[in-house]
Amino acid sequence: MNASLVHRRGSEDGIVLPMTLIIMCLITALTVAFLAFTSTEPAIASNQMMNAQARAIAESGVERAIWALTKGDAAPGAAGSLADPLPAPVPAPYDGSQYVAVGVGGFIVTVGPGGVVNERTITAVGYVPNNVNPVAIKKIQTTVTKIKWLDPPCAVCAGGEAPPGDPTNVRVGGSASITASTSQGAQYCPGVTPMAATYSAGSVNTNGHPNITGPSGGSDILTNQPAANFAPFLFTDSDMVTLKSLANSSPSSDMIGVDVHGNWPSGWSGWLVVAGSIQISGNTALNGLVYAQNDVTLHGTGGGNITGAVISTNRVDTNSTNVDTEDIGNAPITYNCPSVRTGGGTIPQGWFVKPGTYKEVPGTS
Repeated sequence: MNASLVHRRGSEDGIVLPMTLIIMCLITALTVAFLAFTSTEPAIASNQMMNAQARAIAESGVERAIWALTKGDAAPGAAGSLADPLPAPVPAPYDGSQYVAVGVGGFIVTVGPGGVVNERTITAVGYVPNNVNPVAIKKIQTTVTKIKWLDPPCAVCAGGEAPPGDPTNVRVGGSASITASTSQGAQYCPGVTPMAATYSAGSVNTNGHPNITGPSGGSDILTNQPAANFAPFLFTDSDMVTLKSLANSSPSSDMIGVDVHGNWPSGWSGWLVVAGSIQISGNTALNGLVYAQNDVTLHGTGGGNITGAVISTNRVDTNSTNVDTEDIGNAPITYNCPSVRTGGGTIPQGWFVKPGTYKEVPGTS
């Protein structure tokens, strides 16, 4: 046999063994690595699952608190009226004193006061498998709100936001009728009694033969009321933003005008809230709240009427005569507090999450 061929074959045989050993080492290392992953991945998956469960349980705590708030007088923070800025003591388990078991874990929820009377802060912490030896903890915090009730002290109210030096006046003429008397059909809410039929930051001028009747023990007309007296029954800018989020609306830069006229005796129930002026005329029946951030002009005819309250805040005066609430005609305006609060049964009374406040926050309690 050729000597060079024997030498080459021997050299090749010498390389195979080290390469085989190297490959075996690599396979062994990969096998060990895969075995390690196999042992840790179930633990990782289990932790992820428990974290997801803890968040879901915390969210269920928030939902439970919203349900309890909406339920009624026994609900956390219920004060009987949103006009009362001090909520009643929060009952268990909504005061954070009790652990509530839910399936694979449980939650602790706390309902506290919000920034304003119609807001509450909810903090819910979810635990898995329990709050004694938890493996996963998630904390949710949010602000919930309720559409603020207005309890105006008047059937027709004008003022509260007038620019300095700009008077707010009311003119009532013709055979118009404004009443806050129960003997003439007015209705009050428990604990709420109106002060007058017509209430103004400026003057109240009459012509013709209008009928203005105040509540028993109150006044037919109250004039020159300070702006501070209007604050409890006006919508704040924050309230207007919330209402805008619930309704179809135009850009915030627009000064809106709404004109309701014609023959509509069958009527409408709800809130007509406008960031501008409102004109209502014709045979139109309205049940609820008419609220304008500027002027309201009413010209009633036929069998039209307004049951509830009319409020104009005179934020931007557009009338050269400074007549901010004008009622000329024969359509009666009758004070009705329940209709104002609920819009004749059309306004949602439940609590809901305030947009932009729902978040997961750090913490274990």
